[in-house]
Amino acid sequence: MKNILIVLLILAFGLSSCSRNSVVDDTNEFVNSSYITSKIKAKLVADVGLRGLNISVSTYNDEIILTGVVKSPQQVQLAGAIARSVKGARRVRNHIVVR
Repeated sequence: MKNILIVLLILAFGLSSCSRNSVVDDTNEFVNSSYITSKIKAKLVADVGLRGLNISVSTYNDEIILTGVVKSPQQVQLAGAIARSVKGARRVRNHIVVR
């Protein structure tokens, strides 16, 4: 009986430490994604060729997703290049359309 109690305590402690690490990892990912998203949005707004356009930026696991509508294929390419230029952007999925 005593051995079972010890095993259960060890398992409970091990599982609780795993969940804390998961929370820390999730928090770090959120902060990192928010930082990358903010950097990309600031660069998009600062660029004269893209200023005033409705381009959305989402980031998860260093993967950037761009969506929105622009006026030319050059603006699509420019937005993608700006997103790729930000440190930490591992992959860019450019779903911006021209209308």
